[in-house]
Amino acid sequence: MATTHSTQPSDPPSPSQSNSASPSSIASTEDLDPALLDEEENPLEDGLADNVAVSSKYSYADGGAGYNALKSHQGQLYAGMAVGGSHTWNYDSGTWKETKEEPDLWRIDYQTKKRRARNAPKGSGAPVGTEYHWLIVGHQHVRKIDANTYETHLTGSKYKLAHKSVTAKTWSIPKVQAQREREVELLQDAQRRIRGLPPVLSSEKVKVERKEKGQQSLDSLFKPVARPRKNTVASGKRKRS
Repeated sequence: MATTHSTQPSDPPSPSQSNSASPSSIASTEDLDPALLDEEENPLEDGLADNVAVSSKYSYADGGAGYNALKSHQGQLYAGMAVGGSHTWNYDSGTWKETKEEPDLWRIDYQTKKRRARNAPKGSGAPVGTEYHWLIVGHQHVRKIDANTYETHLTGSKYKLAHKSVTAKTWSIPKVQAQREREVELLQDAQRRIRGLPPVLSSEKVKVERKEKGQQSLDSLFKPVARPRKNTVASGKRKRS
């Protein structure tokens, strides 16, 4: 889990609060940066987000206040998938490379293509060529299966650090120092959320999945049973010479 190791700061403002803008301060949504229409494609199944401002320019073909409409969440204006929506990506086979830099620190590099599990609504989303810089804060749980194979499960959060429109010559945060400051801000937000988790006793241990001696897994219980081959001699049948 990526967290800072500095002394605990006073609760820093969340990214949504630090970059907030009052909806009343926006006279029109016609100048909305298309890159703000993030990768997400599926609108909320149970309805639309609160405080949706409709823009005909950025509403997709079926009309109404949908995916591309300008929305607000806790004072922050945004477009794209409404808060609370979800979707699924399928990742192509890729190569995960990791290099050990310290006793408990590995540098990772992973590159592949991801594809939507279902097509995006017609006319929605950012233009082809739009780029995003995500900061992922997560947990990777692995379990060794055999000498060369591990099960792996990744959970966590991803923050949008910056984006770049197709027509833009620079990123939304164009300077290296400013992006580093944004990264620190996001990590502080992650730290704040961890500090805000329900309290636990100092003696409480992390749960461990245990198997009793001789316990079989469901996979082994439901494996197809191989049928024994028939022995022609034992069955009383003789082979012709």
